[in-house]
Amino acid sequence: MGARSNMPGGRHSWLAVCLLLLWNSAWSLDFFSGDFQQILRSRTENLTVWQYADNPNIYVFDFPGLTYQGRSFNRVTQFTEQQFNEPYPKVLNDAELSRHVEAARRTQADFAFGHDVLVSELVQFFNYALRDKVELNADELAIRDFLVEQGMIRMWRGFYQGLRPNVVILSVPQVQSRKANEPMISEDARFAILLHEMAHGEYYSNSHYAKYCQRFWYETLSEEQREHFKRFLAGFNYAVQNEELVINEMQAYLMFTPDPKSFSARKLGVSDAELQAIRDAFRKGRPPTRLPLTLSGSAQ
Repeated sequence: MGARSNMPGGRHSWLAVCLLLLWNSAWSLDFFSGDFQQILRSRTENLTVWQYADNPNIYVFDFPGLTYQGRSFNRVTQFTEQQFNEPYPKVLNDAELSRHVEAARRTQADFAFGHDVLVSELVQFFNYALRDKVELNADELAIRDFLVEQGMIRMWRGFYQGLRPNVVILSVPQVQSRKANEPMISEDARFAILLHEMAHGEYYSNSHYAKYCQRFWYETLSEEQREHFKRFLAGFNYAVQNEELVINEMQAYLMFTPDPKSFSARKLGVSDAELQAIRDAFRKGRPPTRLPLTLSGSAQ
């Protein structure tokens, strides 16, 4: 009642408010619950958000196009994974991001084929953007609004605050044919991307598994093997001085990337026998995870 008395125009203003609410609800993101296979086999031409049924702290943004995914997450990924020359953390503006992507010899579509980020990192991202007055695009703001709507973050005294900071946000692309400005994503590629990103979700949300991976990195891998992983990851512009990031990527590539175009003994710079021995050692330690450790799964 009080709101009505403060708005000029009577019935017309109320109609405008109703139309605005309907417009906002039409563009707001909802989510569905699904297990790995349900997410993997889903086919849609619209952005779909999944809550992973086996771990409700993992949400998967499923994009109908690599460029769409890139507009939504490339700037975030650069902020969380690829800052090593900046004197302090900063969110890149559009021109800076374009230069960064071009320097990496990538495009908006193939800057990354999947993304993973904690809500706590997204809170930092939005706060730094707010501090430095970096204008975010509509797709990035849609992610922010989803987090607010789902009670994961809130605006509090002029800055964003994480209410569920340990929730994991992943993104993957739909199967698609090759386009003029986007590469093909086959069913096997979608499987490999989803499995790789789920491995990151496991690392973030399963502290026992994360500690296992850390011990494996420091106690099982040799110094030379650790250097091989760092060189491999540096080739993808990861900030390899961040060892927590490196360990997370190590386990995801080593055990959960069944795509030789993305990861192989040759790409790592070791023999097939040595890579197999590293994988066997990882399994032998019985890592506390329910993710498949055989690399024999497929999209078929």
